[in-house]
Amino acid sequence: MIQLDLEQRQSSRFSREFLVTDYEDHRFAEPFEGHDVNLTGLSFWVRQPDLFFPQQLLSLRIKNIHTDETYCLEGVEIVHQREDGGEYLCGCHIAQVTSSQLLAHHRIVMSDANSALISMQDSHISEFNFVEDGSPLSTDQADYQEAGMALNLAVSQMQSGRQLGEALLDDMQQCLNNLQGESLKSELGRQFERFSEAYQEMTETTVALGMLAKLLAHTPDQSQDRQAWKTMIADFENRFLTEQQQIAYDFMHQGMNAEEALKVAERYLKEG
Repeated sequence: MIQLDLEQRQSSRFSREFLVTDYEDHRFAEPFEGHDVNLTGLSFWVRQPDLFFPQQLLSLRIKNIHTDETYCLEGVEIVHQREDGGEYLCGCHIAQVTSSQLLAHHRIVMSDANSALISMQDSHISEFNFVEDGSPLSTDQADYQEAGMALNLAVSQMQSGRQLGEALLDDMQQCLNNLQGESLKSELGRQFERFSEAYQEMTETTVALGMLAKLLAHTPDQSQDRQAWKTMIADFENRFLTEQQQIAYDFMHQGMNAEEALKVAERYLKEG
């Protein structure tokens, strides 16, 4: 039970006033009271424990009480139930996320800049992925131009990371050729740790840029949804793109290519 709770709470959770009901209940005639949300899940109260059971998959409607906006969430999995004061708290995880669900949940969670900052600090890059099926593509050419810039930046970042990785592997080979015994073990351990850190950083930064491109390509068309999606992208960039990447991305908007933008951004940070 404790492990399930930890899995459910990958990012910071926030108490929110929202209603939850069955997918068919368009009028919210018999809603459940929402308890809290994070980027990948939510919880709500029920009076009868046999209404739901762990591992059950649901399709739900959610209403944001403050804005009266309603959202449809599919593939919501019941993770656990906990009794408290005669009621039962159902903790849920969104097993399959579409772009519209990602946007809907972001609107519920990120009601203000402070909560966005807190939640993003504890969230993981994997929480922003979404399935392409059911996620409409943008019809604005400008979104694809920005997505292309993000992908170009990702490729340049990977090329730079590959050079670093090859240099670290050469260092390891030198250790194997020239050292023995405890000296070899100690130096190889140090080099392997450096390689692991570099690989992890390269992977995460590349995935972040690829995910940025994916978010841009799936920007909604409706003006209200489009603005909310852009806000979510800004939150994403602030959390998952490094400062060098953010600066380089800005320079690319001024006409620089990806490789040049990364070099200028690196120099800018060193001089700053």
